[in-house]
Amino acid sequence: MSVSPFKAAAFLKCPKCGKGNLFSCTNPYNVKKLTDMPDHCPECGLSFMPEPGFYYGAMYVSYALTIALSVFNFIWIYMLWGFAAVRFLIINSVLLIVLMPIFFRYGRSYYLALIYKIENAANKRKKL
Repeated sequence: MSVSPFKAAAFLKCPKCGKGNLFSCTNPYNVKKLTDMPDHCPECGLSFMPEPGFYYGAMYVSYALTIALSVFNFIWIYMLWGFAAVRFLIINSVLLIVLMPIFFRYGRSYYLALIYKIENAANKRKKL
């Protein structure tokens, strides 16, 4: 039974087996080890670094998460106080700074899951 790559990504696990941790240190606020990832999954051997510069695409996922949070913040601040640009900028800025390490990790996790899912589907088509 295989695990969904996106479900595994939600738990920062390997998209192939769903068991191996994507990051060496589970604490995203340990700044010295924020980006530390093993080269391969310790459980199934999937390469977490398929090619040099692979995770540049993860910036788009992180950007989408940032935009989603900002839109959500704008809506609830607008509903509470009406149009309050200064409150929105302050609250949103603080939240984005605090959540940056989490968005960074989830950006990488979901990007790896997306690429794994696409390549896995392409390999299944080749077999047919």
